[in-house]
Amino acid sequence: MRRPLLVRHARYRWDALRSQHQLLFPEGMLVLNDSGAAIVRLCDGRTVGDLVAALGEAFAEAPPPGEVDEFLGRLAQKGLLRDADP
Repeated sequence: MRRPLLVRHARYRWDALRSQHQLLFPEGMLVLNDSGAAIVRLCDGRTVGDLVAALGEAFAEAPPPGEVDEFLGRLAQKGLLRDADP
């Protein structure tokens, strides 16, 4: 995954009632921690390198690039991400 983008049927939401980040899709929902939510919100077609750089600017304790790649891979395996058109 070089330029991750959420698929059309998936969307991020903050659930204020439960105080949790969620990734919603027709088959279900994933509850995300703060770093997972930040990664998902940055899946807008930018390169993975730019995504990692943005995380580094936003968080003092940003997840390492390897963990970001692993997380993106798991989302892609679930069919929640696609590569953006170049």
